[in-house]
Amino acid sequence: MKTGSADVDSEPKGHVCPPSNATHPRDRWESLFVYGFICRFTTLRGKVEGLDSPMNFEEALMNDYVDPVMTQILSRFVLNLKPQTRNLSSDVISASITALFQEHVKGTDRGVFWNDELKINEDPLLGVENGFWGAPWDLKLRVLRQLVELQLCHSNDIKKIIDRAWGVVHNKHKKAEMTATRPPADDPQSQENLQLVPLGQDLQRKRYWVIDDSPRVYVSTNPWKITSSFQAVSSDREEYVALVAQLKELSPPPSKSGEKGYKKTDLNHIHLVQALEDRLPAIDAEIARIQRAQKRIAQRNILIAQAEIRETRTRRRTTRPDYAYLNDPIEEDEQDEYKFQEEEEEDDQFEDDELAGNGPAAGRRRVGTRRSTRAAANGTKPEDEWADWRVERRSARLGAPAETQVEKPPAKRARTEESGTASSREGSAPTGPGGIKFKGNGAAAVKPTEMVVEAVAGKKKSKFWVYAVEPIAQAQVQPPVEDVEMAEAGAENGHLHGGSLRDDASSVGGRDGIESQDVSIPGSSSPEPSMDDT
Repeated sequence: MKTGSADVDSEPKGHVCPPSNATHPRDRWESLFVYGFICRFTTLRGKVEGLDSPMNFEEALMNDYVDPVMTQILSRFVLNLKPQTRNLSSDVISASITALFQEHVKGTDRGVFWNDELKINEDPLLGVENGFWGAPWDLKLRVLRQLVELQLCHSNDIKKIIDRAWGVVHNKHKKAEMTATRPPADDPQSQENLQLVPLGQDLQRKRYWVIDDSPRVYVSTNPWKITSSFQAVSSDREEYVALVAQLKELSPPPSKSGEKGYKKTDLNHIHLVQALEDRLPAIDAEIARIQRAQKRIAQRNILIAQAEIRETRTRRRTTRPDYAYLNDPIEEDEQDEYKFQEEEEEDDQFEDDELAGNGPAAGRRRVGTRRSTRAAANGTKPEDEWADWRVERRSARLGAPAETQVEKPPAKRARTEESGTASSREGSAPTGPGGIKFKGNGAAAVKPTEMVVEAVAGKKKSKFWVYAVEPIAQAQVQPPVEDVEMAEAGAENGHLHGGSLRDDASSVGGRDGIESQDVSIPGSSSPEPSMDDT
């Protein structure tokens, strides 16, 4: 038995790949790894605007500013690992990634950022200005790779998808907790679609990888070797067609015995060329779809730019209307303008009264009001607006002002004997010339010494009142001697030769033998004017 003086503890080193000298993400296998996870385990490719191909992912990774596509990718990764996260804005995404690393990468589990000297996983974004957005694309790509590995190991939703695709059943003794059956081959979450396998091999045993229907094709050597190389050989349709033509030229000549006459490497090369040619219709359809999506994005950006330049006009008012109320106090600055508007309103109202045919009395009243307003503004004393009415009886039916009228309710039907008698007397009112009825009693009744005439020269005709004339008493007027003799002669013959107008004390005298008197028609609701003269 051999014994040693001292045992030297030696720890085996892990599988360490040599550093890559790639200058673009398209030549790094991590790009295919991360983008393949996005296409198979998330719905970001169909929902995030601007993420339609591996080229879009690489472009977002190369940007040195806050990219919206990369923000959506990081938010989905964080939610898969920590569903209760609420704040996923771009300014806190670096802190969220650091928290995830500290929570899931602990102990001796080797991660992407394992430090052999300290035996711990380090924070990759520690000391980087602006966090994730200030890091170079190589560091961003490694961070994304670490997040994908954490999701494959610790995300419950991702683990359920993998277990269902591979038919892994947990807790077989509990039927309620058993996983569902394996999905069919055409299901997007089936084992055939979740696996990332090469499309084929050429004569040199190089693997050709595709991840979606885009023209991007990757070529790698044996991935199980440390010295494996990886690069992209086509990114558009022209490069794809050129690649297929180049592989066709290297194809072995046809064999007479069919597939049995080919070697395994030759047969793999023929199958690779056939698979690449079969993808051309799908590539054309995908390119057309991406072009339509880009066109919609460009049109929307143009509309947004035009909306910022032009002035938007709508029918709805953007400011609240300023209402002017007549009961508001008049300020000194607005006094003249308010008077001008008042005059205009009075002019319009006067014109409307004239057009409506409300009578010359209303027109004269409004004319007098406007003249008095103007006279007050000019500093002159307004004239009496009722100067022309002193020779006539002032009645509510002749256009008296509203403030001088007293509105009385219509008289109810009498029930007493006396009122009934009065009503019966009023019902049998006498009739004057022209069929006009007038009262036989009351203040407006015709006196026994008066007589009703149909019309008087110079007086206005109306259906509401009549003129009553009365001979002038001899004691009131002392005519000359010759007139007395003529009057006595006329009295003997029963004729009336002269008289005077009985009216207000302020009325103009000298009118011949006629007295104007209002006689109300029975049944009218207007107030009965007094017939007594002052």
